[in-house]
Amino acid sequence: MARFDILVHIRRYEGDSLAAGVAFALARRLDAYVSGLYVASLGTVAYSTLETVVFQVQEADEIYHSALAQGESWTQRIGAAGVKGEWLVAQGEPVEAICHAARWHDLVVAERPQLNADAPVGWGLVSRTVFGAGVPVVVVPETTKTADAGERVVIAWNHSREAARAIHGALPLLRQAKEVLVLDGVEQTSLVGARHLPALDLAACFARHGVKAQFRPFEATGNYGAGILEAAHAATADLIVMGAWGHSRIAELVLGGATRHLFQHSDVPLFVAH
Repeated sequence: MARFDILVHIRRYEGDSLAAGVAFALARRLDAYVSGLYVASLGTVAYSTLETVVFQVQEADEIYHSALAQGESWTQRIGAAGVKGEWLVAQGEPVEAICHAARWHDLVVAERPQLNADAPVGWGLVSRTVFGAGVPVVVVPETTKTADAGERVVIAWNHSREAARAIHGALPLLRQAKEVLVLDGVEQTSLVGARHLPALDLAACFARHGVKAQFRPFEATGNYGAGILEAAHAATADLIVMGAWGHSRIAELVLGGATRHLFQHSDVPLFVAH
């Protein structure tokens, strides 16, 4: 009986998939059921002329049925990886399809192109999935060197709602991790205007949940994202847990931010929540 459900977005069903490799590694740690999702996109139909839309829909239908036929191949792949799961295919706008399927999963795994990004950081497929999925997302950079994830974890803790959501979603992984390092950053200023708010004692929370972690004060001298990535490299981490888009996407695009930097430059998978 599976204790966790993972949805992995498969961009190309031919050949190997970094996202699938990471999903399989996480599934083995979590005793999880892995659903592979391929989306036959209809994204350009809305901008097509009447003369071409019929051909585009026909082509999309052919891709959809071709993808459906990959179910047996997926069964073989998950069997070889030592996990259980199923093959899902959708047709339509990819983010809508992923967020729809995420409703009955605990975690989404998605590969993010970095060399040929599909859109500016904050507006691409993976960024929009983080906003819309309603569950944490593991962002797999295409520069990731290994599919192993969850053995050595670095947590970027700035006491924000987003970081707390990411940590809460990662608890099953953190219990299984060999090493957990918490970069204990400066608490964000509350915008609520309330006084004497109770503080979250993360160390005590981890003790209650059976997570063994080391805490290290963290205050980057410049770019916070670069500082987090440097600390992750120093700890040989294979996963970074963090909140995503603590500021608006516009603010991060204009002013920069940790999420934007790590989405652009990290070679370590990111376990994020918004």
